[in-house]
Amino acid sequence: MLRESGPLVSVVCTCYNHAPFIARALQGFVDQRLNGAIEVIVHDDASTDGSADIIRDFEARYPKVIKAIYQAENQYKLEKGRVTRIVHGAARGKYIAVCEGDDYWTDPLKLQKQVDLLEAHPDVAICFHRAHTLKDGVQELFPIPDDVDPTDFRFDDLLRRYNFVNTATTMFRRAILPMPSWNKRSPFGDLVLYMHAGTHGRMVMLPESMAVWRISGQGAWTSLDKEKQDRNMLRFYRVARTYLSPGQKGLLDRKRRMILDGEATARYPADPRLKRVLYEALWLRETWYDLIERWRSFGQA
Repeated sequence: MLRESGPLVSVVCTCYNHAPFIARALQGFVDQRLNGAIEVIVHDDASTDGSADIIRDFEARYPKVIKAIYQAENQYKLEKGRVTRIVHGAARGKYIAVCEGDDYWTDPLKLQKQVDLLEAHPDVAICFHRAHTLKDGVQELFPIPDDVDPTDFRFDDLLRRYNFVNTATTMFRRAILPMPSWNKRSPFGDLVLYMHAGTHGRMVMLPESMAVWRISGQGAWTSLDKEKQDRNMLRFYRVARTYLSPGQKGLLDRKRRMILDGEATARYPADPRLKRVLYEALWLRETWYDLIERWRSFGQA
């Protein structure tokens, strides 16, 4: 049960070596105008570039808002999902908004607009909004598929197309926590959150763009080449598959086959026979991993 004196919204921000960017993110948080109290949980994961000093400066200037956690040892390297558990455990708000330290918000009414939506629609578990990407100084509106209804979509749409949700646009009800235990085996915490939230209610995306996602080549996803991105997607598919409905498994398997076909084609572009043999071997490998994940899932949420 929420404390009456607690904040309406908890903003959780994870930071690791974001010194060039973190001040802009923090300024966007403290500039928010909300009919209710805000707390900002900033988790610095043992940065080595001076990020912590910038956070301390904001913490000194906004002591009633900024609640910082400074790590002496990098928690992400110790265990996947640990940082998420730390910041979620520290959050006290009815709603939790998310923004990583290298992204930023552009609308001081962003939180109010999302709170208004969630307050008016108790059946909505999580909401998002549009965002711009920023790469090499150029901003572009991040696309969403034409065949997706942003006013009412499902996790199935993310499986069927691609992850068109930007982390910095996320707000969800704290009541849906904790996250499932298999989150620590997934390479993507955001997709686990969306999948988990989808079991608690609807997903809605507001049409306004109110955040910027920096694509700098230093992020957990953008720093990876295509091969490593595909490898991480396959890892997520293996872990998540056990917890999906039959229809969702079908959507996932189609995406998985596309990745494996691309891998086989890249290896043997001029030899259809060898390409087919490799593809079938890769599919058998995935089937074996599925069995391992099913075994691991016994007794877990």
